[in-house]
Amino acid sequence: MLRRNVVFILTFVSLCELLLAQHAVDPMNRYYRLICLVHLTGSGQAADPIVPEYVVAGMAAATAASATTGTTGSPGTTGTAAPAANAVSSAPSQPVSGPPAPQPVSGGATSQPVAPVTAPVRPGIISWSMQLTDDKTMAIIHVVAVDHNAFNAILADTRPEVKVFEIGKDSKATINAAMQQYRKDFNLDTFQVVAQ
Repeated sequence: MLRRNVVFILTFVSLCELLLAQHAVDPMNRYYRLICLVHLTGSGQAADPIVPEYVVAGMAAATAASATTGTTGSPGTTGTAAPAANAVSSAPSQPVSGPPAPQPVSGGATSQPVAPVTAPVRPGIISWSMQLTDDKTMAIIHVVAVDHNAFNAILADTRPEVKVFEIGKDSKATINAAMQQYRKDFNLDTFQVVAQ
């Protein structure tokens, strides 16, 4: 009996040490991330700054969701979130279905079930960074989102000059080789965005 208790205690202590030794995920590996070559939008005026496509609409979705839910905290952007007239929306679109039918309860009455929440807690682009191409006509952007659906518009863009790579799916060598055609000093290891 004593031997069994000692074995149990040693096993328990070992498991506790293993759990305490776990490390947090590197902030550079959190969430969904894209590296994209996109056009610049805006006129350059104070009310219409020059920004990369998709960023403004994606940040607006995140800001609107934050205001609606009352959450606090900075989205951690490294760029501007001013509205641009010709930015393409990247807010996820989801089919809307009606509420489920009322369910009978005891006594013949019906109860109205609560509709399930299908919207992501943090939609839209939560953080981004950009580098201009060598000819300054386009931008290389690093965008971060909690919900992969925030990238639907970018991923659906079929224009041949727009390039999109997913970090974790495409290799660093592939991304570096593709982007170095547009910016000679591009290096994915130094082009990082931290998102909280």
